Amino acid sequence: MDVLPIAPTDLFTPVPNIRTRTFFIVDDRLDQDALRNGLDTLIRDHWRKLGARLVGLPKKGKLVYHLPKEFAPDYELFRWSVEKNDHSIDKVASSLLKPDLSSANDTNSESEKPSQKKQENGGVRMMPSTDRVDSWFRPKDWPLEVKDDVGAPLLFVHLTLFTDASVLTLSTPHVLCDQLGTAVLVKAWIGVVDGKAPPPMVGFDEDVLPGKKPFKEYPKSKTREKGKMKIKRKGERFVIVLSFIPELVMHPKEEAAMLLFPAALVDAIRERHSKSATTGEKAETIKLTNADFLTAVLTKLSRFGKTSKPMLALSQTINLRGRIPELAEESKWRGFLHNSLVYATAHFRYYPAIPLGDIARLNREAITGALEKDEVDVRLAVTREMVRRKQGILICEPFEKLLSISNWTPAWRGLDFTPALMVSAKEARGEKPLKLMVIGRGGEASGPGRYLARIMCKTEEGYWCDFRAATKVFEKVKEYLAQDPMLENL
Repeated sequence: MDVLPIAPTDLFTPVPNIRTRTFFIVDDRLDQDALRNGLDTLIRDHWRKLGARLVGLPKKGKLVYHLPKEFAPDYELFRWSVEKNDHSIDKVASSLLKPDLSSANDTNSESEKPSQKKQENGGVRMMPSTDRVDSWFRPKDWPLEVKDDVGAPLLFVHLTLFTDASVLTLSTPHVLCDQLGTAVLVKAWIGVVDGKAPPPMVGFDEDVLPGKKPFKEYPKSKTREKGKMKIKRKGERFVIVLSFIPELVMHPKEEAAMLLFPAALVDAIRERHSKSATTGEKAETIKLTNADFLTAVLTKLSRFGKTSKPMLALSQTINLRGRIPELAEESKWRGFLHNSLVYATAHFRYYPAIPLGDIARLNREAITGALEKDEVDVRLAVTREMVRRKQGILICEPFEKLLSISNWTPAWRGLDFTPALMVSAKEARGEKPLKLMVIGRGGEASGPGRYLARIMCKTEEGYWCDFRAATKVFEKVKEYLAQDPMLENL
């Protein structure tokens, strides 16, 4: 048995206890045998680490991999299950692959008709939550967190087949991979199905990320920098958490929905607000993206109806693949599964009338600054020291507010399940491209979701985002979107 260490950059709290569920939805029938055999081959012949087991205490961040030197014939490389249906996916989830953009919010089941008035074509659409998707396609006996079944296989796979679509549900420990790592895994898997060998695995038993010089050599002005991920002083985390308790006690219940933003609407918002957001001496260097404006919209919706003007730590996860020397070459990062994350934080005074363009600009400036080499080194060093000191990640100052946003859309670029289709499906499709959408759920089951938002994927209909809020805020957002789906007055 080989014992493989886990890099500290994979162990910062709450990552060790998280199992991420990712749902890959395609509009045709996948070949279950090709997929199962392909994953078996990927693990046995190429990336053996995927067949390891986590051993230790996930809630305390004490984990290692145990990997057999040889896989016995009866060894469970991964958990596999299949559900076959003799009907269309429309019977379960028609709003996913075929969303009706002309109707109003549809957070109910598929058999229920939306009750609100018709909205304009091209407006924001409220869709069933990722919790609903999870209930449709995740086996009920799967562990939601690592602690629920520590010695289980790393990979849980469930394939739901319909007459006209397939849903591949994948559960992975967050210590194994971030979402771009999940994409690396699935692309390698589909490549094997297509007869292509994956690149060598990078980071098999070593920490490949930078920022490894002794923590004390970094200046305290950087490692304790206000408004960023930092080492906290004794009692500081307690004070931060304490400041959130009144809100959580007064408004404990949350509601969730997926928000579908049509691409044309996001383009229009960017065009409308970019010019005013990039005035001044930095105008020539700031290039705002659709993701910046989606971040701005989600930020305003998360605080909708509130009149206070707090300092806000708006954090964005940044993936380092292709952005640091250690993972600069595609041949390297295509074989790197593990977490390569730093956080960019815009720390600013929030007020209800703040323009979307201002938030987008502040977000982009934070991302640009976070990708500077020295800053990457410092934040990764802080991550390692946080793990050593058993400090959890909480990017917020005492008595301020926070919101963390993840953008997964870049991960799925180039992901094509066509090689894994049934032969009959391939022949019937011809050159017609396969439609793909990706939805995900992560985080610890007991944690509040109102401080997190995710831009999950982009389809031909637009951007799909996971949005959660306290019930009072959620109802106000729902009412607002029914009146102003084009976000003209946000």
